[in-house]
This record gives sequence, C-alpha cells and structure tokens, in this order.
Amino acid sequence: MGLIKFRGILSVWKGRVIPRNAVPWSDHWTVRTAAIAAHLRWIGPDSLMLVGDSLFELVPPHPLEGLKVVNAGFGGATAANVYASIASSVVMSALKANPPAKAVIQAGTNDSKTGADPVAVAEKTMAICSLFRSIGAEPIVFAIPPIEEKKTAFRSASVASAINDATRQACVRSGVPFIDPYVAIRGSNDVTEDGIHLARGAVVALVDAIRAA
Repeated sequence: MGLIKFRGILSVWKGRVIPRNAVPWSDHWTVRTAAIAAHLRWIGPDSLMLVGDSLFELVPPHPLEGLKVVNAGFGGATAANVYASIASSVVMSALKANPPAKAVIQAGTNDSKTGADPVAVAEKTMAICSLFRSIGAEPIVFAIPPIEEKKTAFRSASVASAINDATRQACVRSGVPFIDPYVAIRGSNDVTEDGIHLARGAVVALVDAIRAA
C-alpha cells in the first residue's frame, strides 16, 4: 500500500471515529479505534474487552494467552475520552454486531490531577458501564492504581484515592462489580515505573485480576 493511499485511509477514519474536541487527537487514536473495531469483528462474541487508558494498552499480550481479549486501551485517555471512544459510531457499531461478554473498565488515572472532580469522573465511568449494558455486556470496574507522587509531578495521589472512593460508591448504587487489583501492593514503593505507569509487579496483579474477571 502506497504512503498516499495510507494517509487517505487515515483521513477517512479521522472523519468517522471521534470528534476532535472529544479526545487528544492524533493518528494513534485513529489507528487504535480502527484496530478495536477490527478485533471485535474477529474475536467478537463472548470475548473480554479491556476498556481504559495506557495502563491497559501497555499490558503485553502473552500473559493473557488463552483468553479472548479485545484490548481497547487508549494511551492518554481520561474517563471522558474513554467514553467518547466507546460511544463513537465506529466502535459502537462493532460492539453491537459482536458484543463482548464482559467489559473490564479502568478509567480515571489521567483525571487524577489537582482540581479534578472525583464524582464527575465516577459518573463518566458509570456512563461507560451503561454503554456496555445497553448491548448486553456485563461491565466490571477496576480501581485505578495508586499515584506515586515522588516519581511524578503530573498526578495527585489524594485525587486518585478520591476517584476510587467515588467510583466504588457509584458502582454500589448501580450494581456494578468493583474490584481493586492493587489492594495487596498499595503502600509499597514500586507500584509504578514513573509514578503513573505500572511496574512489573503491578502488571502481574492487574493480569491476575483480568483473568479472574
């Protein structure tokens, strides 16, 4: 395929996928959304869909061997961005045609900044759950991991904790399972590589929780 033709295909996808004001726009987002729709067509019904940000996108595929997994993680996504990606016409039409059995949702890490509204983040996560319920898929919400402030100046540990508290309460009200994959390692000093992205031990804990879901 020539470069000009490839760029033309990307341009078409940009017009169809997600409004520019809904996500941090880049070709990465375009290609990820197209890949998610394609994977749903192939893996499709009875699969497990991972819905979130880079913490899911960066999970290597080999620890999940044997599972029918569609990884819909988008690097940099806030809870609102995740909602926009799933609600987009491209992904939603693929979901309706080949709905997964379950959707594991982990959103809010990129919202955990000073001044963020934890309740609003939790409400957006519940809106994502509603999208999956509307197609007959079971939503399961994972807590976001702890933020290690000594390693990053871009996120707040207290806000992340407040987001988890608000999301847990919203899940109870809505009857959605809420699971904390990181409960056994919270308080340790090596949950993340850079304050945000998971170190190997935390990835193992996350994979174990995905398999148990």
